[in-house]
Amino acid sequence: MFLRYVLPAAAGLLIVLFACLLPERFIRVLLRLGGNAVLALALLLLINAFTTLTLPLNALTLTVGSLFGVPGMAALGVIAWL
Repeated sequence: MFLRYVLPAAAGLLIVLFACLLPERFIRVLLRLGGNAVLALALLLLINAFTTLTLPLNALTLTVGSLFGVPGMAALGVIAWL
């Protein structure tokens, strides 16, 4: 029960707390992550279109691509190749 209800609620409250304390920085971080997610989507589409390697287009691959960039995509490619 704790992990199912209390932990997500606590995480949501922390996000709201950070958004209220530092709104300009919070919005800047969200916009940067959104832009990185768009670039990760474009990189995934390019990898799938021009190589024989096929990476799935899902939340995990977009998150790895937006947080870690090209090295993260390279790691995903190596994992998929193995």
